[in-house]
Amino acid sequence: MFRQSLNVAKAQLVRGYATAAPSKVPIALFGIDGKYATALFQAAAKTNALAAVESDLNNIEQRLSKNTRLEEVLSSPLLNKTAKEELIDSLGKKSEITTHFFKTLIENNRLNETRSIITAYKSLMEAERGIVSVTVTSANRLAGKDLKDVKDSLTKGGLIKNYKEVNVVNKVNPSILGGMVVEFGDYTIDMSVSSRLAKLEKLLTDSISV
Repeated sequence: MFRQSLNVAKAQLVRGYATAAPSKVPIALFGIDGKYATALFQAAAKTNALAAVESDLNNIEQRLSKNTRLEEVLSSPLLNKTAKEELIDSLGKKSEITTHFFKTLIENNRLNETRSIITAYKSLMEAERGIVSVTVTSANRLAGKDLKDVKDSLTKGGLIKNYKEVNVVNKVNPSILGGMVVEFGDYTIDMSVSSRLAKLEKLLTDSISV
């Protein structure tokens, strides 16, 4: 069942994982967070500072997790540029690249994307190390065999390439009703019942309105 569904999804994917145009980054990420994380990754790669930047970001993420109010303040449009720079400086010692990067975020009013950018950078680092993280969302907890089937379908089916390790994590979300949603890199394969119902509802609505 899982393999059949994923094979269908494979045929529908326009882009392949890790098959984007030649780039210095291991995977192509999109969206605001993806673009900023990619720019940071490329800048760090040029000076062999990938690990140093990763350490900086992990430290900042930990501080934000311990103080949710801090994250709210960083994202506040009421805080002026100088105050934001002082706040970033207070988050601990950082490499030159990370420091300049956050100044850019401040200049572009993108500090509210900090969390998402950190997550995207982690994805790039995992891909750089040949690690692919796959999130499988289901209405109920899946058995180990089901998760293995998903992993085998993605790897043996060619959806995931150039990997050393594939980590599959199962998240439970009852609102999808049934089926599953598989996410890896910047790609989503939606095989949920809720998605099918939404498509059916749209089809019926369009038919009635004609």
